[in-house]
Amino acid sequence: MRALTAFPSSFLNLRQLEEVLYDLPPLEGVFLHWHTHGVTATTAGMSSLLARRKQLLGPTTLSGASIQLLYECATHSLRRLSLPGQDPRSRRPLHARLLRHGPTLSAAKTQVLLPPGMLVHKTVSISVGETSLLCTGVGPHRLTRQQLYAIAAAMALPRWTANQCSINPVTSNPVETFTTQPGLISPFLHPSHHTGLGALVLLPWPERSEAQVREVAISLSLWESLVLPLRCLRQLIRSYAKRAYPGVQIIELESEETLYA
Repeated sequence: MRALTAFPSSFLNLRQLEEVLYDLPPLEGVFLHWHTHGVTATTAGMSSLLARRKQLLGPTTLSGASIQLLYECATHSLRRLSLPGQDPRSRRPLHARLLRHGPTLSAAKTQVLLPPGMLVHKTVSISVGETSLLCTGVGPHRLTRQQLYAIAAAMALPRWTANQCSINPVTSNPVETFTTQPGLISPFLHPSHHTGLGALVLLPWPERSEAQVREVAISLSLWESLVLPLRCLRQLIRSYAKRAYPGVQIIELESEETLYA
């Protein structure tokens, strides 16, 4: 296996890192083990593999702890969907839902690589006043002024603070704050990593999206996504957040003022 220092510099050699990724045992094997034996049956070897994966790939992948908790929450969300009359594709186990693609550094570029009828999961960091937030949704959404006002109101902040909002603020280094690259900012944070996050905002998407777009791609690394039914995304994010960072406020915007480019 190629030797790299942990958490490479900002000038990442994505081609070299991709070779490292493909040298590692694939996540499909880990997911299949969890599917067969349960997450509680995680072996020391699997834990070591996930830790090694993060050590070698650094901020280009979610942490092993994040991937494991995401698996647990996604499995529960899928079971809630697996009812009589449901689309059989919603019953596919998670090891059959991993998608590999070329490396991307933004949600917009990932969207281009996805199959038709699938939306990318997108998250941006913002600052409202002195408070840091994550806003998460699907597709090439943009925050509206009305949504920023609604966020400020939900946090009991003065309305004028919305006018000073910064999206992906330059004062925040995502590698230091979230241990991921800017293109991999995600609500699936390490369960024990303190980020100073003030709130998590779930952005709305039109109900027609859930009827017309069956699936959403959640990035696990710059090269890998977990494909899930779009209808389970909100519940998945809620359940993950409550377990990973239970003290953080969750704001769900009900307005559909989100713009789609």
